[in-house]
Amino acid sequence: MKLHCIDNPKNEKRDVIIVSVPWTDTKIPLMAPAQLKPVVESAGMSCLATDLNAEIYSWAQAHPKTEQLLKFFFNESLYPEVKDDLFELMSSIAEQILAWKPRIVGLSVFTYVNQVSAKWIAWAIKKLDPNVTIIIGGAGCLPTFTGPSIFAKKLIDAGLVDYHIRGDGEHSLYQFLIKNKEYAGINSLEWQELSMEELRKLPSPDYSEYHFENYEKEALPIVGSRGCVRRCKFCDYIANWKKFNWRTGEDIFSEMKSQYKKYGIRFFKFQDALTNGNMKEFTVLTKLLSEHNLANPDESLGWNGHYIFREHNSNTEREWQLVADSGADWLAVGIENLNQHIRYEIGKKFSNEAIDVHLEMAYKHNIHVQLLNIVGWYNETQEDIDFIKQWLRDHTKYKHLLNLQFGGTLGIFPNTWLEANFDKLGLERVNDSPQGWVNRKIDSTPKKRAQWAMDINELANSLGYTTASNLDNHFILESMINDKV
Repeated sequence: MKLHCIDNPKNEKRDVIIVSVPWTDTKIPLMAPAQLKPVVESAGMSCLATDLNAEIYSWAQAHPKTEQLLKFFFNESLYPEVKDDLFELMSSIAEQILAWKPRIVGLSVFTYVNQVSAKWIAWAIKKLDPNVTIIIGGAGCLPTFTGPSIFAKKLIDAGLVDYHIRGDGEHSLYQFLIKNKEYAGINSLEWQELSMEELRKLPSPDYSEYHFENYEKEALPIVGSRGCVRRCKFCDYIANWKKFNWRTGEDIFSEMKSQYKKYGIRFFKFQDALTNGNMKEFTVLTKLLSEHNLANPDESLGWNGHYIFREHNSNTEREWQLVADSGADWLAVGIENLNQHIRYEIGKKFSNEAIDVHLEMAYKHNIHVQLLNIVGWYNETQEDIDFIKQWLRDHTKYKHLLNLQFGGTLGIFPNTWLEANFDKLGLERVNDSPQGWVNRKIDSTPKKRAQWAMDINELANSLGYTTASNLDNHFILESMINDKV
């Protein structure tokens, strides 16, 4: 099986190969290999950095047995009808990577669903060349953002992987390449977070070896900040990135123009936890983009990303006007729950009235909004679920611009407020998964919460809303419903 993104028709040599591994359901490039390529080159080494996930994602989606392939990527189920294809895939990946004669291979594990293919690709590479050094990194190596990586340890103990790099890899990868292998973040729990100054000095990602024809949307990832200004009770992200660091609006705007000039792509997807965490710099950026788009209608720039709803005030309408003029086409908003009392308890203190005001502004400017929801807060009841269902019936005016995500039920992770107060809240563990908890006082179980999510999705679909209908969400929910708990 020939994979164009790692093909080497001229028999070139690269010191380091960095690839993103499948399965990640995305319509745009994965950023990590492109972000790390300048780091490798700054250490005096040559590098091939590309998005292997994109090509395999397209292959799997076009395969007549997509569902069986997906179950392999999720839980390593190896169905007879796809077994030969998967072995051929893994062998081809290993052969083509090693054709570049690299000293080091980096596997970018973006989500936990990448773990199965990362293991198999590492196995296939080591089988052909046990002397090549394999590094893995990325949030998907960890069950949570914090704590040890059991996955990485297993692969290292099995001899499939040599090193695990965690956290902001721009520091630790560089140190690894200059042979400082004792540096924080290399096979260690501790790592060094990028400072504000360092974040602003990072070189732009290098997408020169990406194959843009593999993507459904012509867009580039971009980072404007790291960390978050919220302190939500369910979130472990803030335990890893303890500070909210941001780039200036002028700096981000400059990168957008530069990347457009280089690749001819005018649309950008922010990878930040939120785009408008620093409202001063966000306003600078949206003003610059608005002025550029007005002056250059044939070369206008656009973007989307995660956005905070705040309580509405006298500036709300002006902010939305700038968002619209700056080229935003959709915003992902962590509503978390449509019940105001639950949302306040989580740490998202904006009212249901504020949601209505923001949705009306989005409606006015035709900006699509993705509402991200967690079903089954630790004390959520059937009455709260009924309120959500009624909210959906009452807000069908906005159904053409809303994308509703009810796919994830509440997971309780280490280093979160929920985990620290687990016993005080009267919760019990029934299995090792983040969703494997019960609240017997209100009969809240993983199965019931998964059924709530399915019921809400079905109602939303029947009302004409767009919902998260991708295969992986259904796979997770159906697995939970079919469980004994």
